[in-house]
Amino acid sequence: MADRIIIVGAGPVGLYLGCRLRQAGIACDIVEKRTARSTHSRSIGVHPPALERLRQVGIGQALADDGIRVHIGRAFSDGRDLGSLDFGVLPPPVSFVLAVPQHITESRLEERFEQLGEPVMRGTAVTNVTVSEDGVDLTLSGTDRSSVHRVGHVVACDGRNSTLRHLLGIPFRGSDYNDHYVMGDFPDTTSFGEEAAIHLGSAGVVESFPLPGRVRRWVARVDHPVGEPAIETSTLIGAVQERTGWILPAEACLMHSAFTAERREAGTFAVGRVARAGDAAHVISPIGGQGMNLGWMDADWLFEWFRAGAGPSVPDTYTSERRAAFRTAVRRSEMNMWMGRAGNQTVRRWMARIMLSRPFAPWFARQFTMHGLARPTA
Repeated sequence: MADRIIIVGAGPVGLYLGCRLRQAGIACDIVEKRTARSTHSRSIGVHPPALERLRQVGIGQALADDGIRVHIGRAFSDGRDLGSLDFGVLPPPVSFVLAVPQHITESRLEERFEQLGEPVMRGTAVTNVTVSEDGVDLTLSGTDRSSVHRVGHVVACDGRNSTLRHLLGIPFRGSDYNDHYVMGDFPDTTSFGEEAAIHLGSAGVVESFPLPGRVRRWVARVDHPVGEPAIETSTLIGAVQERTGWILPAEACLMHSAFTAERREAGTFAVGRVARAGDAAHVISPIGGQGMNLGWMDADWLFEWFRAGAGPSVPDTYTSERRAAFRTAVRRSEMNMWMGRAGNQTVRRWMARIMLSRPFAPWFARQFTMHGLARPTA
């Protein structure tokens, strides 16, 4: 059908956009080359503006019940208690950050998407795309056949290594930061309960966040990339013990990973009838948990455009407005990374105390939770 929309990628952004479109009666399908969802969850933070949107598609309450509602973030510096940031100062109705593994978020979204129509077309890859004034021809290849589909619009939500972006020859510019991290999930043996904890220090930051099932995620900055998966866990355990005093049981590690923070953005977020959203359009440092939430905001922009009747081409304002939001988010993430770097902590400790002080805490809580980066929705 020439007026149909195909979303490429069944990650959190593609699934969310699909739910919003179907809920509004707009025909769409999702194709996904993976046959099964990954349970390796890097993204765990759902910020208040995003949770409000997820409630609009009918999964917000269930997801909030699945996760941990983080109302307090505590800050330390080389063992000193600097105070806490209370997310209760945020505007209603959501005054907390939700901590929930990404695979649970995706599962809720996919269930909702299927309730609204046909299931995700898994095991289906895009191998060619041709964009014209009156439609988009997508070549889709499955396990046993290949076919060409003519649709009205396509939205690429297929991640950092977007196939559609490559097929259209869109440059993806940017670079890595000199900021490297190890992370892992362990049974929570701390006294923090449902609070997040940030340990600033001369050796680098250690962050920890509660997860469902009495699990805690730990993230530690390290001086250089950890190239061997076998030593990711031991590096993390050593950093946590040295900088915080907490001892993590190696045999109980549930997940471990290492990454280098990066910043990248596509040359344009749309070409004719094809748009990109989420990591297919821009990649941001995961420190601060903005990436998935930023992608949902891209999806909101596109949903409102489709609901208003769309047009033959995605307008240039999509690229300009979402690029501006991305760059604002980048500045916030760079501030978060700077706060966590190794070295003398005098200035960082002073900054942290300002952030946590009564006059400034509400403003910093809004900044941390991505308020102001999305269009108001009806």
